[in-house]
Amino acid sequence: MNLKLRAYFLISFLAISWGTIPLIIRTSNISPLSLVGIRTFLGSFFLLLFVLKRRGITKKLFNSGFVLGPLLAIHWSTMFKSIELNSVAVGIGLVFSYPIFVIFIEIFRGQKVSRYQVLIILSGFLGLFFLLDISTIASPIGVVYGIISAITLALLIIYGSDKSKEYGGLNVAFIQVIFAAVCLSPFTVSGFDWMLDNLVVSLFLGFFLTGVGLATYWYVVKIITPLSIGTITYLEPVTGVVIGALILDETLKIFQYFGFGLVIIAGVAQVYLDSK
Repeated sequence: MNLKLRAYFLISFLAISWGTIPLIIRTSNISPLSLVGIRTFLGSFFLLLFVLKRRGITKKLFNSGFVLGPLLAIHWSTMFKSIELNSVAVGIGLVFSYPIFVIFIEIFRGQKVSRYQVLIILSGFLGLFFLLDISTIASPIGVVYGIISAITLALLIIYGSDKSKEYGGLNVAFIQVIFAAVCLSPFTVSGFDWMLDNLVVSLFLGFFLTGVGLATYWYVVKIITPLSIGTITYLEPVTGVVIGALILDETLKIFQYFGFGLVIIAGVAQVYLDSK
């Protein structure tokens, strides 16, 4: 398996794993902000164990945390609120409109975006739109949260990808999470008792989905472009919607299955065309 295919495999596995997050949000009797705080708190501890050995944190990278950390905190907080206020399909579907914003930002920056890449992104987004099922929107403010989460994620990816190439994915992940943890610390304190009572879920969310997940993500960004990653990470909302249907009894309509198929086709096309 060549380097690029390995990167696609890792981001696909990661996207599917992150698709379990809506289940944690909807089944936890704790505020979304406290849940995000716990996630960043435990994730920063996990990453610290590896960063201390490498000693790769420079002053310039540290200063970038003042951008990376708040963006991550806003992205996760608004994503969790969006999922809480609407169905999993609506909440996570809105968040994953972010590749569209990535396209706009890249064009604004003067970056060349290939036609086939735009076509794949739009095909995946069309599938996501069918998965979304706007008729089930219960909270307009939840929609606003979802769009804010998508925009901040697009900005985070664009800004962080260059940092990852320069300083390494592990170091960028740590700086990002530790600054986000500081921003969210008041909410972490209020949810500390819940964290201790639900230690297995907390460790899964903080250590695996956050620590391992972000380190893997920023490693992959060094190999494939943010736009390519955007196509594959459509698997996250697909997984979230499927889990919502199987475990949370959220109903799926026929056109949502069609959207599911479009997302899968877009992902396969992305890997095939980019790996030839």
